[in-house]
Amino acid sequence: MKILMGPVLSFRGYDKAANRWKLSALVVTEDGPPGDLFFTGDVHIPSVSPKLLWQLGKRAAYCFAFDAPLADTPTTLTYSAAPNTYFDIHLPPRGHAPFMAYASCNGFSSQKVMKGVEVKNQMWLEMAGRHDQTPYHLMLLGGDQVYADSVWEVVSSIKTWNSLPNAKANKAAFTKTMHSQLEKFYFDLYTERWAQPEVARMMASIPAISMWDDHDIFDGWGSYPPKRQNCDVFQGMGAIAKHAFGVFQQHLAPAPQKPAFYLAPDHGFSVGHIVGGTAILSVDMRSERSQRQVLSPDHWDKIYGWLSNLTNIDHLFVMSSIPVVYPDFNVLETLLGAVPGQQELEDDLQDHWSSRSHKGERNRMVHRLFKIQEKGIRVTILSGDVHVAAFGMLENNRAEYHGPTRVINQLISSAIVHPAPGKMVLFALTHLLDNEKEIDPSIISRMGTFPGTDTKFVGARNFLSLEPDTNADHPRYWAHWIAEHQDEPFTKVVHPVENPIGIR
Repeated sequence: MKILMGPVLSFRGYDKAANRWKLSALVVTEDGPPGDLFFTGDVHIPSVSPKLLWQLGKRAAYCFAFDAPLADTPTTLTYSAAPNTYFDIHLPPRGHAPFMAYASCNGFSSQKVMKGVEVKNQMWLEMAGRHDQTPYHLMLLGGDQVYADSVWEVVSSIKTWNSLPNAKANKAAFTKTMHSQLEKFYFDLYTERWAQPEVARMMASIPAISMWDDHDIFDGWGSYPPKRQNCDVFQGMGAIAKHAFGVFQQHLAPAPQKPAFYLAPDHGFSVGHIVGGTAILSVDMRSERSQRQVLSPDHWDKIYGWLSNLTNIDHLFVMSSIPVVYPDFNVLETLLGAVPGQQELEDDLQDHWSSRSHKGERNRMVHRLFKIQEKGIRVTILSGDVHVAAFGMLENNRAEYHGPTRVINQLISSAIVHPAPGKMVLFALTHLLDNEKEIDPSIISRMGTFPGTDTKFVGARNFLSLEPDTNADHPRYWAHWIAEHQDEPFTKVVHPVENPIGIR
């Protein structure tokens, strides 16, 4: 038996009644199953046997499910999946807010883009250095954890199909050859990308809350015309990418019932977690996406039901893979139409919340988030996708809004591996587009000046470090953007909101 990839940690929730931090670890092996996972360190728990999730020839993905109690002080759980190889998991004190890293876009959209980057995983090394100093308890992965866009070139049956005229391709059947080649493609993609040493170290050390975006399937998934999106081959490709996402990023077997933290298990992978006074909502914006919707109404209703029941929470972080606040890409599309070399960005233009067909759905979500903030819970949106670091704001000036603060902040961290767009795009974003809009009567969306700069967009690879201030009288978070070639982080303080009516 040989371990090809892993272990990769996933956060499976905090059981407050039992005071157990629930986790899982995934490994990919060749020529047989792994041995048991065993533990040492501050916390002693029994060894765990592997469970098979996906067998593909001689290779297979196995999962270990385990949990550990939280103490009144920070503790360390040391584990091993292979002889003489040990990893530490840092557990927060009971009832405390977690230290978290947020990252997105772990890969390259093309070979051409990749060749222009000297140290491909530099920002993962930066995260490791920060983790060594102040350990992270959770890693929030906001989308595009792998880039599957090479599917059109390296999967021969799909390449042949894609060369057909559209009308003929849309009527073609999804074949057994396509199925087997695609299974191998996605299995290989995760195994090879996540076995890179810099990535592997962090994934083995920090439990992740992961959500997919289009590149985890292929670029633009869900935003194609209906005849293409719903054709047999596209749906077959999507089903295999979903299976791979479920195994590698969610640690789910194909058929069983999803755990309780999945908020709408019949609709997708949206999850809600509570750790201390911090709530984390990760919204699945791909499983049901079409040109006319992002999530189904019932999916939203289940998310809103979970949100409305939050109590004793200081901060709610909402993971939206695509920014809620951003310049209107419809305008940018026109501006870039005559600019050579911007095709990669243009592919994403109609995939955003600013798309006309998604604006109403976005506005309903914004209203509900302000409703949550009326309860005295600070709402902060975390986003990626756009390959820049940026800061946005939603401001509610409606007379009937009685929240303790009228602003919801959005922190954009993108990308941890993919390079930033060119100077022409950054210039257009900064100087040519209207960065303030009334998205609904008396609700303003605007891009703010990036902390510590005189610009609104930082074109450098980056990740976010979300660090609770344990010495503050009121629980606040320090949000640090760790950006490439910057000696110091860019910092914003996320304060809790005052609550005049005492509802928490």
